[in-house]
Amino acid sequence: MRVLLLSPHTDDVEIGAGGLVSRLQSAGRHRFRWIVFSSCRESLPDEWSPDLIESEFRSASQLLGVNDVVVLDYAVRTMPERRQEILEMLVKVRREFQPELVVAPSLNDVHQDHATVAQEGLRAFKNSSTILGYELPWNMCGFVAKVLVRLTAADVERKWEALSQYSSQSSLGRLYFEREAVYSWARARGLECGSAYAEAFELPRGIL
Repeated sequence: MRVLLLSPHTDDVEIGAGGLVSRLQSAGRHRFRWIVFSSCRESLPDEWSPDLIESEFRSASQLLGVNDVVVLDYAVRTMPERRQEILEMLVKVRREFQPELVVAPSLNDVHQDHATVAQEGLRAFKNSSTILGYELPWNMCGFVAKVLVRLTAADVERKWEALSQYSSQSSLGRLYFEREAVYSWARARGLECGSAYAEAFELPRGIL
């Protein structure tokens, strides 16, 4: 299966769907492409290297076993005004890569960049691919879990190892980069489906 991962910013997919990526990789028969729309360089303190978060992302993506990655240069919080450009790029990806599964932000994510990627992703792939919308709880209004993906302890640990590459975010005190938060979130979702751990997704489109 060809899987397209859409990440408005470096780290979004790892947080919302790192366990899913690990589970699919364990099957060993899927091809991935990962598009990051912004490396968030303008959000870093002046004394830090502007390439720091991109470097952390590349380490995280390698840990998750994805080597086909594209990092674009959209500035943070500017994606709504460039939505047509984003749509046209995604249509080109649809034609070239022909993904069967698209993993994107939730349509209920209120961050303007996340919302833009979610909406344009739906427009681009609504007739061609199953689309899963991942959960980032601090940005959610009205998220309803339609798909629960059961994870093993190894999947959650691999997700945590990927997130651990973002030392920049840990140093800024992001609570969702704490090991306890990653495990407890996966544990809570697991309780909904009789599993030790899970991740939750919306299902804007399902195509068999």
